[in-house]
Amino acid sequence: MSDNTAIIQVETLTRRFGTFTAVDQVSFQVERGEVFGFVGSNGSGKSTTIRMLCGLLAPTEGTARVAGLDIRAEAAQISSHLGYMSQKVSLYGALTAQENALFFGGLYSLPVARIAERQRMLFPRLGLTGREHMLVRELPSGIKQRLALACSLLHDPAVIFLDEPTAGVDLINRQVFWDLIRELAAEGKTLFVTSHYLDEMEHAQHIGFIDRGKLIGFDSPLGLKVHFAGGYRLRLLHDEPQVLATAAASLRTAGYRVEPGDNGEVCVLLADGSRANLEQLRRRLHALNPTLDGTAALPSIEEVFAGMIRQHQPTQEHKA
Repeated sequence: MSDNTAIIQVETLTRRFGTFTAVDQVSFQVERGEVFGFVGSNGSGKSTTIRMLCGLLAPTEGTARVAGLDIRAEAAQISSHLGYMSQKVSLYGALTAQENALFFGGLYSLPVARIAERQRMLFPRLGLTGREHMLVRELPSGIKQRLALACSLLHDPAVIFLDEPTAGVDLINRQVFWDLIRELAAEGKTLFVTSHYLDEMEHAQHIGFIDRGKLIGFDSPLGLKVHFAGGYRLRLLHDEPQVLATAAASLRTAGYRVEPGDNGEVCVLLADGSRANLEQLRRRLHALNPTLDGTAALPSIEEVFAGMIRQHQPTQEHKA
């Protein structure tokens, strides 16, 4: 990725708390106007990284630039360029939706007239029309999430950090939320999104995987599936188990990686993930037995992440 278009540039970012290293030499870039997914289990270093990028926590080593600002030297100015929505919606339940907008707009030093203007623009778009005077505690969770997003957009930020934005939201509202995220990216906003729903990361242009403070993978969803998870896998189909067993044995002899699938099926994992390799495998299967069939699919992001975590597990000697 080019430095000229990257709106977030992270270079060997490190944060230690005493002897504990929460974020360890992390480097990556995020392009302007893209959806970037940041994935990791609890305690992996996600939140610490975000706090540093938002200027809330000074790095121990390394640096980063966000929206052109240095997170060390210009931390105080960064907030005016960022929107942030935490995984626990930080709205005030005893206030109405409109009163929350006025409060959060005031935190960004926006004039009341500007807040009203942004509210008139954002509320209809986010499906909040008619709910302006409802108390937040009476709103459904999906609507609260949309209101929280509206409040994070009042000052028209260039970069928006969304930390678990769809946590606890039903499937339909999750889809609505991601439609909004894609629309914002199409308008040139940069969305930095974390989520425990790994299927949502399919919407991202790039994904960074962090584990125990280290960035263990960074690529597009397709790139991760091809380069980190072996690419395509073919699920063999046949009514006769013996035919499948014979085919599996032949493929293993030919150097293919063959694993048992669900319900007695057989899965063949392809080394380079290319369509050419897939077609070559199909021809080999037909030569073995014309009645063999198979369905090909790429691994899910969840499978990619699980595989990468397994690859980076400490050895038993290291654990000891």
